[in-house]
Amino acid sequence: MADPEKKKVKVKVTREIFEHGYLGSIALNQLAQAKTEQDGHRFRWIVPSMAFSVFRIEALCNIYGRQLFPHWDHFESTTFIGKITMISEFLGLTVDFSKEPWQTLNRMKTFRNALAHAKPQKVSKEHEVDEDYFERLLPVPESNKTILSHSSIENAEAFVEVVTELEMLWMCNARVLKKEVDTIGGIKYEVVG
Repeated sequence: MADPEKKKVKVKVTREIFEHGYLGSIALNQLAQAKTEQDGHRFRWIVPSMAFSVFRIEALCNIYGRQLFPHWDHFESTTFIGKITMISEFLGLTVDFSKEPWQTLNRMKTFRNALAHAKPQKVSKEHEVDEDYFERLLPVPESNKTILSHSSIENAEAFVEVVTELEMLWMCNARVLKKEVDTIGGIKYEVVG
């Protein structure tokens, strides 16, 4: 029981709340569900898995960016790839989009943009057929720029894996460069009065 005679002080307890772990967990859960689903229905799990992997990358960019760059708020509108490149190069990584993990990160950007800016697309394809051929038997044209054209179990798995790989690369290089980056939300106590 508290002693009423003792002097009281105010203590401010502060912590950063990071949600990249939750986003990664959702991506993994959705991927697991996709693997149990029947063909034709997997997209309902694949698209969210891929989206949450992208969200996790964005969250990691904000975690590292805020702690490594004093004016990170000025870079908030920088592109997805721009943020990844800026942080990676700052941490001494060579960014080469002809190699992994950068190729997959670029595919993540393409998927993210297709998802975030879904626009109607008109596609057509010409066929040469006999004049008495019934047109309705011709294949319907597809697009390689739709959300579903990017969606596959393989891409979802690659997205999950590359986010973890990038996080490990950033973590290791930050340590080598003696840059302190809190990714777990350490608690700080401060007597304020």
